[in-house]
Amino acid sequence: MNIGGSHTKFLAAALRGLEAQRQAAEHNIANIETPGFQARKVSFESSLQAAMSSGDPRGASISTSHSNAPTRIDGSNVDLEQEVTSLELNALQQQLINQALNSKYRRLRTSIGS
Repeated sequence: MNIGGSHTKFLAAALRGLEAQRQAAEHNIANIETPGFQARKVSFESSLQAAMSSGDPRGASISTSHSNAPTRIDGSNVDLEQEVTSLELNALQQQLINQALNSKYRRLRTSIGS
């Protein structure tokens, strides 16, 4: 078993992307009443998928852009329901990846203890 293998590096890249998405959603919610505020959106999934296809975890990148969602009368385009849903999904995805990493390290500990 390779401790720092590509599988672990891809999971770490996914966690970095999810962390960036979580931070953006929290920032969006914090600025929901800021006139003219444009919500931030973080993308990493396509880049991660391409990196996985190529077998090179270094190819995974995170990009941030402004949402082009319609704005309210105050010029802000933060959608609270969408942001809360995003945070809930994000937490579940992070939990799943952490479980996969924990499982890998449990197997490693078991093999070392044998």
